[in-house]
Amino acid sequence: MEPSVVAILGIPVDDYSLDETVETILKMVQAYAIDGRPRQVATVNVDFMVNALSWKKKRSRHPELLHILRHADLVTADGMPIVWASRLLGTPLKERVAGSDLVPALARAAAGREKSVYFLGGSRDLARQAAEVLVRRHPGLVVAGTGAPLVEIEGESLMEAEASDAEIVESINGSGADILLIGFGNPKQELWFHRNRYRLKVPVSIGVGGTFAFITGDVARAPAWMQHNGLEWIFRIVQDPKRLWKRYFIGFFKFSVLLLPVLVYARYHKAKYNLVNRLFRGWLPGEAYQDKPGPAGGIERIRMPGRLDGAYANPAARDMMARVSRARHVILDFSDTRFMDSSGLGLLIRIFKKRHETGNARPYLLGLNRNLIHMLKVSRIWDMVHTHAYDHINDIWSAIRAGSKTVPLELVIGHGPGEAYLYLVGRLDAAAMAGVDTKRLFESLSGRNCLVDLEATEFVDSGGLGFFLKLQKLVNSHGKALVLYHVPAPVRQLFRITRLEALFLVEPDAASARKRIEALS
Repeated sequence: MEPSVVAILGIPVDDYSLDETVETILKMVQAYAIDGRPRQVATVNVDFMVNALSWKKKRSRHPELLHILRHADLVTADGMPIVWASRLLGTPLKERVAGSDLVPALARAAAGREKSVYFLGGSRDLARQAAEVLVRRHPGLVVAGTGAPLVEIEGESLMEAEASDAEIVESINGSGADILLIGFGNPKQELWFHRNRYRLKVPVSIGVGGTFAFITGDVARAPAWMQHNGLEWIFRIVQDPKRLWKRYFIGFFKFSVLLLPVLVYARYHKAKYNLVNRLFRGWLPGEAYQDKPGPAGGIERIRMPGRLDGAYANPAARDMMARVSRARHVILDFSDTRFMDSSGLGLLIRIFKKRHETGNARPYLLGLNRNLIHMLKVSRIWDMVHTHAYDHINDIWSAIRAGSKTVPLELVIGHGPGEAYLYLVGRLDAAAMAGVDTKRLFESLSGRNCLVDLEATEFVDSGGLGFFLKLQKLVNSHGKALVLYHVPAPVRQLFRITRLEALFLVEPDAASARKRIEALS
């Protein structure tokens, strides 16, 4: 049985103990030798969640950060409120796995297995000092290198991010490190890793926040009894009240307000399901099975149980992940499902993540009833799945025949009198942009007004924002204008959170974009 994944406000948290987390990271290092895929570990606390989530259910505060947390290879609960939330949801996590505990434990294990560690981030020589402290504690520890570069994640400096990151990445890759500890703080460390993931050659990267300062003693940790009872935040506020009181107060308040609807709805429907099951024992379906392949071939249709909770999700996870990995298309049939808890939601996120990793189409969700849809909404997962939810199987067959698939990135260019049109399809992220001949692309667009249609753009990260900035600089240098239109809400929000919204001309549709161009000509 694989460890469960608990979904808390749309973010999956792995149910590992500290020792299990260390062993899993070392297994990830070994896996890199087989598949060459860099892996990410995120240590999530309340600050992460409130930075990623909006007060409104229909959108996120930081779309890129939310995407990263949902697709990280391992997510631990760095904060007792996360553990408490899992208990209130009826899916308790084993324990808190904080970065300040994980790094020393990982250093001890790495020293015993001859795995090298690179320390990146922190102010002044903090990374080097933390490395020296851990070497003294664990003499066999191999330090691959240290660094404290200046990293930008917002504003016009994103235009130069790719070039400025290159020197850092080259140093890390040249060190031969097995594990990279990134101490830039949230969300900078996660965003930096994501935009450089495609060129990093380190098996495992871990965002560790302010852990280096704890290791060196620059920041004192709370007594053990306060840590174990979830009171470390009080100790930290007392140490630095001016900086931390507002962060903790607003963070805990927002987290509690967002979590309350989930708790109420989950508890009510769990009690309702249990009552109906007792009154009509055996009436509610509980067994999952696989239907025969559909007409398109290579299709896995998995009928979900009446009660999709940890009792089903955890034992079924290994087999289901194998089926999800090898299938051309996956249909998750929820026609019989009446109740889903946080473990069931965690399994659903894992399935979507697995399909993303393998480059396959997202799974199709069939037969979600009104209660399940509402649970997905209050749990902050509906935004992830709603475009692939269908009421009828024939609609899914039609979507499959239409060739629904995940498109990494496709650029369609057109030209008109004095104008160039760019249609972006798929994911505009750093990894996809690495395969684009931007020099040739820019040459075909230069000297013209440029209209960019983002209607079919699924996702944009900070690397994609850098592309927009470079394109605008090129167009403006010729005295022409760049106008974006059909901009999805998550992309507009990313412009806002990175302080770029005022730099771009944005219109709702093509007609408005052309009028704006005419007005500027």
